[in-house]
Amino acid sequence: MPRYKVANYAQGQFVSIQFEHQILPGSFEHALSYVIDHKNQYDRF
Repeated sequence: MPRYKVANYAQGQFVSIQFEHQILPGSFEHALSYVIDHKNQYDRF
């Protein structure tokens, strides 16, 4: 007989994340976020 795992319905819940506290200043992620937020010009779209 197969042994099925018990379903965990709590795994689909979302966790609130504060993005400003997750990335470190000076990292690649911080630089990429800055470029996307401040240097892109979306008026062409």
